[in-house]
Amino acid sequence: MKKIFLFALAFVIPVLVFAQDSSKKKAYYFYGEQCPHCKNVDEYFQANGIHEKYDITKLEFSNPFNARLLMKFGEKFNSEFKGSVPAIAFADKFIVGDQPIIDNFVREIDLAENANVLPDAGNAENANENDTKQESQPVRNENGNKKSIFPVLIFALVLVGGGALVYLNRKKT
Repeated sequence: MKKIFLFALAFVIPVLVFAQDSSKKKAYYFYGEQCPHCKNVDEYFQANGIHEKYDITKLEFSNPFNARLLMKFGEKFNSEFKGSVPAIAFADKFIVGDQPIIDNFVREIDLAENANVLPDAGNAENANENDTKQESQPVRNENGNKKSIFPVLIFALVLVGGGALVYLNRKKT
């Protein structure tokens, strides 16, 4: 009975941990390193724990692929601010400008039903047939998007601990 319980526990815990992480709402955040408006948004995100609540992929717009992706989102959402930063895309929303993002992002993403997957900019990856090998380069900073190794460590500890218990029980009999 103990073996069955340990075996089941070893597989249930990681499933629950990983399932919890996938429920976060996701967004692309386009920014510029030297942009003062982007710094305002970054400070707001940091002060309000936005990176902990939502899975935000930061894309620096000076990267050519990221700039094309930003333009594609601007075109898809018929924004007059195509290519402007800061901008954030999620579900069926595209918000441009520091104050609009600060004022509306949390409310809008919480109301969005389909924000659990990153939005599609249409054919952004095929915008230029000759340059399809270049990939997006999301920037991971200390406050956002770092994938936690905690669930992996728990899974490994459960497996090792369960294996040790099974081994010790076998040795006694």
